[in-house]
Amino acid sequence: MEMKFDQQLSVAAALECSSVQAAMAYLQQECHLCTGKYPMNQMVSMLECEHRCCHDCALHYFTLQISERSINDCVCPFCKEPDVSTLDPDQALGYFSNLDILLKGLLDETIHELFQRKLRDRTLMQDPHFKWCIKCSSGFIANPRQKRLVCPDCKSVTCANCRRQWEKQHEGITCEEYAAWLEFNDPENQLTRHLADYGITCPNCNAKYSLSRGGCMHLTCPHCKFEFCSGCAKPFAMGAKCTLSDYCAKLGLHAHHPRNCLFYLRDKEPALLQKLLDDNKIEYNDEAATKDGKCSVQLQKETPEGFLDTVCGLAVEQAGLCRKHYVEYLSRIIRRNNLETIALLSPDDLETVLRRSGCRLPPNPYGTHPVLYHNYLLQAVEEEVPLD
Repeated sequence: MEMKFDQQLSVAAALECSSVQAAMAYLQQECHLCTGKYPMNQMVSMLECEHRCCHDCALHYFTLQISERSINDCVCPFCKEPDVSTLDPDQALGYFSNLDILLKGLLDETIHELFQRKLRDRTLMQDPHFKWCIKCSSGFIANPRQKRLVCPDCKSVTCANCRRQWEKQHEGITCEEYAAWLEFNDPENQLTRHLADYGITCPNCNAKYSLSRGGCMHLTCPHCKFEFCSGCAKPFAMGAKCTLSDYCAKLGLHAHHPRNCLFYLRDKEPALLQKLLDDNKIEYNDEAATKDGKCSVQLQKETPEGFLDTVCGLAVEQAGLCRKHYVEYLSRIIRRNNLETIALLSPDDLETVLRRSGCRLPPNPYGTHPVLYHNYLLQAVEEEVPLD
């Protein structure tokens, strides 16, 4: 009582515990997410491990996971257990049934209903006619006779065969003909479609989905949960779980990007990327900017209310795109053609390439001229690190 604990909680601690020390521990459990101190009855225990967090942190964490991610991400925020992808059907059913009981008393009603709907979708995925929406995270059973699919949640309409967003020009023509129409008959938005509507293909399960750009190159497939780079499709791994080199343990979440990935090219001047393409006789769009033009690439921005779909809106520099998205466009062409980019990389870039490949840096004793050290780095990368 002298420490101003709630009287009812103090009585509960006295009834539950056999010593003052145990009662104090009962009343001052630490939440490892927010580092606050809470009584035991305000802590939430995870189902498959010994981790716990406070009620408010659990509410925020599971609300975010359910609202923005796959139901398979509803796992411990600390150790990420269980790995739902490794569970057999009975184990997964048991886990999600127990989780449903836990979340019912924790979440707002609307979020709990969303959890149950996603749980239903997970079961329905076993149906051969189940389809994921390419615009949102919802799934539904499609009529196999329908050519157009309408998502029941976001109402987006896609082609059942090629999964591109449906437009009236697709009516009465094949998917190949429609793709050709998009490529050659819509010049104003050609590059925007290339960056947004054509989407991303997961290198693990080959699922294709639309992508809103938000600046982060780390993607997680909403279907199989494979984590990969949007620029080169290389897998991401956490620290020491990546065994390529001892240096990986210092990196946290990382991928081993090839040196022609956007990861290394995103800060380069467009003119340098254009010259590389010119030198290799590869065509690209260099149309001059129109007056007062705004970049219309779709973005996803994080707000206090969640993620918001919007457009870039920055001033156009070339080919209907702002500088950032034009660099991304050029980088994708460079990567697709697997061009050598070593001449574009700075000494810091080259050091990163070597370290992430598990290679030792060349000697750089005091007084070494920067140009000479740069040449040492170039030689080391050329000799020790394959392009891809």
